Formats: sequence, structure tokens, C-alpha cells
Amino acid sequence: MPELEPTVFPATVAASHLRACAAELDSAEEMELADLAPVIADLVNGQRLLSSALTRLAERVEDGQSGVLAAAPSPQVGALAQVLQAAAGAFGYSADALAESEPFARIAAEFAGPDTRL
Repeated sequence: MPELEPTVFPATVAASHLRACAAELDSAEEMELADLAPVIADLVNGQRLLSSALTRLAERVEDGQSGVLAAAPSPQVGALAQVLQAAAGAFGYSADALAESEPFARIAAEFAGPDTRL
């Protein structure tokens, strides 16, 4: 069987997919306690990747100030870059805080039983 080439989605498609996945997580009514630690781990990794993506977007905006964004008002472009950097930091700090909960989720599953529904 031939190997599949990796698919690269446009940023708008990837962001839309992320929003749809977040909405699905938000609307999930129940889950097994055993799934909590892996879900937290995936959310932590996702937040770290989002932090990195926002940092890169901020850098692109900053780099564009003297190029493709030169026609845009400089204070607004600078403010956009700062907001993106602040959001990147917030995602990073949130990921760190959430990562601290992973051991507690495992302990809860051990004591309550992995099949316990939340």
C-alpha cells in the first residue's frame, strides 16, 4: 500500500477544526474517570501548541510591520502583536497549571474506579 503524504491544512481550516473539537469537548455530557488523565494530557499538549502558534503569529505580525503591514497604523499593529504574545503566555501558563492536575486525575481514578462516570 502506498504511503500517504501528510496533509497540510490552511490555517483557517485548522482553526475551524480546533473550534469544532473544542465545542465537542464542551458539550460532552459524560466521560469515564479513566479517560480524564489522557484528556487532560491532550489538552495540556494542545494548549502548549496553541501558545507556540500564537507566539509565531505575533512574530509574523511584528515582522510585517516594516513590510506587508506597513500601510496599517503602527500602533494597532503593535497592539495586535502584544495581544497575541499575551494570549500565547496565557495558554502556556494555563497548560502548566492544568498539567499539575494530571496526577490527581490518576489518583481519583484509582480510588473511585476507572469505569466511574463523570
